Amino acid sequence: MTARMRILYLAVLAVFFWMFLYVDSWLAAYGLLIVLVMPVLSLLVSLPAMLGCRVRVEGCKGQCCRGEENQWRITVYNTARLPLPRVKVRLTMHQTLTGVTLTKTMRYHRLPATLNDRLPMDTNHCGIWEAGVHWVQVYDALGLIAIRRRVLVTAQAAVLPQPVEPETLPQTTQSQEQTTAQRPRRGDGMGEEYELRTYQPGDPVRMIHWKLSSKSEELILREVLERPEAVPVLTFDHLGPPDVLDGVLDRLWSLSNALLEQQKTHEIQWLHPENGQQFRFLLQGQGDLRRCFGVLLSQPAPLEGHRFPTGLRQSADGYEYHLEPVREEKP
Repeated sequence: MTARMRILYLAVLAVFFWMFLYVDSWLAAYGLLIVLVMPVLSLLVSLPAMLGCRVRVEGCKGQCCRGEENQWRITVYNTARLPLPRVKVRLTMHQTLTGVTLTKTMRYHRLPATLNDRLPMDTNHCGIWEAGVHWVQVYDALGLIAIRRRVLVTAQAAVLPQPVEPETLPQTTQSQEQTTAQRPRRGDGMGEEYELRTYQPGDPVRMIHWKLSSKSEELILREVLERPEAVPVLTFDHLGPPDVLDGVLDRLWSLSNALLEQQKTHEIQWLHPENGQQFRFLLQGQGDLRRCFGVLLSQPAPLEGHRFPTGLRQSADGYEYHLEPVREEKP
């Protein structure tokens, strides 16, 4: 469109310039003057709308489940409240988990003061989409002069795992219960297992072991111990093909939700695939689950990297359950 308008303008300019040289008429002179002044007048008339052009991008839904429909909402407007003849917008979309980057250039003609457009969002894989507009190109009324303005508009939308039937965790064995670390009991009740330590200000006086304290130069406290319930530790490998990792995250999301519905505290752990850093989240409510997956989905997942050491207890107060990827067998 712009190229055709410029070619047409040059052709008209060439015709009037030829007439000015070879036709002895005032019409040729005035015509050439008008053709030369037209781009300047067009720019002056369109300049307020061109400089006031703004772009806003946001997800129609801040978060959605995998496979659920979602869209980007793009709003083009200008503070001068004047129509725009032509605008070009470059939108870049990056998926943090899979590392996919998409670029879309949108061209709008004869815009009103405010234009709303929608662009489909790819929700086939879990992750967080980050959309950004880095520049917008605005044209004058004739489409001959363009001003490219650098802007920085960003938005995020999370694609959460798809709920599936949660699997059943294996029951804790007696040996696992016995290896659960003991800790001091809250309160000052009685118990069969205890440890002795020096009395400190603020400790309950009734727990002082007076018999041993009389034989020592300092007060001895009897601190009752308890063995807390084993906490499930859900682990997985933060790597692999997107289709395989999606299946693992679907199971992890559903299993964690099922545990929270049963009011069971648990942990989610994984290793950063590149540097091996261990991430641990203690989940006691839906807010903890959202924060955990906010971090999880924002990290890239390569095909290979650090894997979680299965078979090793990662928490002194719980037992580990590793979610292995399920691969479909080819016939």
